[in-house]
Amino acid sequence: MPAEPQPPRPAAFEPGGSAVRLLTCRAAERPDHPFLWVEERGPWRLGDLVADAARLGDALTARSIGPGHRVLLRLGNDATFLPGLAGVWLAGAAAVVMHPATPSAEVTRVIEAFGVSAVVIADGDRLVEAGAAGTSGLRSDETALILLTSGSTGEPKGVALSHEAVWANLRATVSAFRSDTRPTPIPTEPKAPNLIANPLSHTAGVVRLLFALYVGRSVVLLRKFDARAAHAAVHRHGIDHLTLNPAMLRMLLDDLDPGEDLGAVRYASSGTAPLPPALGEAFEARFGVPVLQAYGQTEAFGGIAVENVRDVLAGRRRPGSVGRPLPGVDVRIVRPDGEAAAPGEDGEIQARSRSVTSGYVGAAEAAPPLTADGWLRTGDLGHLDTDGYLFITGRLKNIIICGGFNIVPEEVEARLVEDPAVRAAAVVAFPDERLGEIPVALVESDGEPADILARAADRLPAYKRPRLLFTVDALPRVANGKVDQPEVRKLALHLARR
Repeated sequence: MPAEPQPPRPAAFEPGGSAVRLLTCRAAERPDHPFLWVEERGPWRLGDLVADAARLGDALTARSIGPGHRVLLRLGNDATFLPGLAGVWLAGAAAVVMHPATPSAEVTRVIEAFGVSAVVIADGDRLVEAGAAGTSGLRSDETALILLTSGSTGEPKGVALSHEAVWANLRATVSAFRSDTRPTPIPTEPKAPNLIANPLSHTAGVVRLLFALYVGRSVVLLRKFDARAAHAAVHRHGIDHLTLNPAMLRMLLDDLDPGEDLGAVRYASSGTAPLPPALGEAFEARFGVPVLQAYGQTEAFGGIAVENVRDVLAGRRRPGSVGRPLPGVDVRIVRPDGEAAAPGEDGEIQARSRSVTSGYVGAAEAAPPLTADGWLRTGDLGHLDTDGYLFITGRLKNIIICGGFNIVPEEVEARLVEDPAVRAAAVVAFPDERLGEIPVALVESDGEPADILARAADRLPAYKRPRLLFTVDALPRVANGKVDQPEVRKLALHLARR
């Protein structure tokens, strides 16, 4: 949102450097403030949310769960997520966040791989655990969040983020909109809430939730993105901006009737996946609002670069660019020979900030994504121009981005070959107008494709499941026995057309 006058800061408003202290300060500041809606339900007040968090924190503490422990949150986009997250932090533990629809086999793998001490789920509108804890045990360098990401070995992998990293990200994000990077007191005149359409168990969703808390805005959650539910929320609450991914932009274009508008929305931000230029142009032409591009990664807890709102609204932008790096985020481009790339020259994008992960947990703990001098290797290709604008041109790592979610083909292959009927598997990406890319599988098997897919549903979250699966007698291979990926893609395309 553009810079705007800030309300006076109460003398007692000193939220410190952690998101959980920010929440407790918010509750002390305005306990009756309506902070949260879940689609048509709500609001939930700040004081009640903090009370629920305190009860959970007490219950965990009573079970001797505290600093050094990991607690799995299986919570969706509802009123239990924020109290669940804050309750784990109040106990001093780290939160491993997971979508509640994740198959039980994957839950078991994560619990075992991450050394999880407790699991928190929702029972209706209440958390299963209930009891008040202080923040005395909280240290900025303690792990706050572990966000699940796909691993190339097929084993669970988590991105570890400290309380300091979370706080640094919030400061960096707000600095893209105004010079005063301190948390904003809750305004006396209510402002339009922020709409959160991404799952809270993924980076984009939890960042948006904490950011709203940081800037003093309320929140409207969508349980799952749906164009009609989003349209209703925009008009019911006077939403003035949207943060979506390209698949959601496409759904708004396809599913809203001609003449239906986006009400008070002044701009939309697109992230989590590359935005096709034609899609951005079609959205802007249909709804009359500009689409800002943003670039980030889970390993950086979200944003690395973003287009400036004021520049875009004023018609000043660099076509094809995702904007400049956020304040506090350094970006460099490294050529294959390890040397720094010149302006305009492509290479691997590397980033450095206080928000970057300290490493992975689970199967990949021994392989942090950092260089020896502390830069995050994003695995993405791009370049910087002479004015510091970042352009994304490709990917080094083998990732399918489906509807904004990252899918590592090797992980899906590992789950498929757990089926006794599957001898080997290869997964490739097909372009898809609605989702950007979709995973498509070729498997060596004598079984029925529908049966193999049905059994895979017990081992893979919905977004990772192949949208198409073909059985073959043998996968194409090169001389050394490895799967020939270009030939797999050709064969898959041939079978799909047939």
